[in-house]
Amino acid sequence: MPYLRVMKADNTLLFDTSKITYGLLRSGYLVSGDPWYRKKLRSAQLDPSNGANWTDDTNLPDPQWYFSIDNSVSPILFIVGDGCLNGTSVSGNTRTYIFGNASANTKVYAFDVMRDIGTPPRLRTWLDTGVLTFNSYMPPLNIAFAVQPPGLGAASGTAVKTTYAGGYNQTVRSDAPPIQYSHYQMPLGNEEFAAYLTFSRTGACVPEAGTSGFSVFEGAGGYVGGVKFMFGPSGGTTSTLIGGQFIGYYSVPVDRMPTALVIRTANLPFPFG
Repeated sequence: MPYLRVMKADNTLLFDTSKITYGLLRSGYLVSGDPWYRKKLRSAQLDPSNGANWTDDTNLPDPQWYFSIDNSVSPILFIVGDGCLNGTSVSGNTRTYIFGNASANTKVYAFDVMRDIGTPPRLRTWLDTGVLTFNSYMPPLNIAFAVQPPGLGAASGTAVKTTYAGGYNQTVRSDAPPIQYSHYQMPLGNEEFAAYLTFSRTGACVPEAGTSGFSVFEGAGGYVGGVKFMFGPSGGTTSTLIGGQFIGYYSVPVDRMPTALVIRTANLPFPFG
């Protein structure tokens, strides 16, 4: 059967109805969710390798942020702003994505396999097998860039000062619990971008010699001008003493580097769905 192929002004492909296309299913801001408490040993004499010896430190909550999608198939979430994906919960037909190190200002663009939704007028196409491949109600996903973060920052003893070469650290909160981000900003142009990280890495942060550290994990989001990679505290990580001189980051793997897929948001509706 004949197929419809649409090209942009720069002669790059926008969509091809011979293939199943991803389209925007929903966009909106993250909403505040339940906090995740950091963990502490029930007693200093207990074995830390035994999970039963840990309990919630109710004095040290880390805020979590939610974004829910109904009736999704295989969604991909692009964000604008800070955020590290902690995980996903499913209840019935609703899938909720849980982000740490984010805020109410973080924007989400959720894309999924196109399906027969929306109201006329709209353009829809199907394969001979009856599978819907395109629906003009859902703005198509169009990847503008695929970028990787740089390697680790300068060494500080057995640690590194930043998780990215050319990056910087930002103390977001120094009270309970202490929060420090390690950022790297990659300029891409004079417009707003959103990013999806193909996978995230983990590591450890030690705030002071002789005190317990906490785990960190990776995220990526767009901003007006480019994309920002970041490490921040993992959800449900260990408690740590407060204060003291920051030492560095440990055990951030570099044998495999994630890729951030980046889209432009200028022509995408917000909020949507």
